[in-house]
Amino acid sequence: MFAYVIMNSKERKKILKKLEGQFDCDTKFLKEYAFLFKESDGRVHICNADVAEELSKRELRVDSAGLYIATLLSNGELRLSIEGSQLLGPHSKKNILEITDGEFGKWIRGNAIEKETDLKGFVILKRGVDFCGCGKPVRDEKTGKISIHNYIPKTRYVRSEE
Repeated sequence: MFAYVIMNSKERKKILKKLEGQFDCDTKFLKEYAFLFKESDGRVHICNADVAEELSKRELRVDSAGLYIATLLSNGELRLSIEGSQLLGPHSKKNILEITDGEFGKWIRGNAIEKETDLKGFVILKRGVDFCGCGKPVRDEKTGKISIHNYIPKTRYVRSEE
């Protein structure tokens, strides 16, 4: 059974509008892809339209299709995956947070990083020309410091020491 729903044009426009609003990105390059939605976990994937159509017609058990780019959260926000940030980052003009090499070392090991920023909501992290994923600035009530919450899955952490 195909675990995804192929989004219709109205649903696609909602996703594209959220991306444009959140990151001020040019999403024209995404218009040629089919958007797949997995209701069980809110994941949004992009896929070649012909492939998506063919998969939905056949009675195959498909666990994953296309490229996972974001998760649609229950509050309506989109949280980009690492690949989503790498795909959309170069086209984005807003909510991009530059990090240093030291902060990147902490980030890829699954740690939150302390960083002063006025950015709100989900941000794309960038080190040099590389886009490293998506995080969310959160202010600690006790200390007042802002840390960028890390959403890298544990299975993708770098385990080596610096």
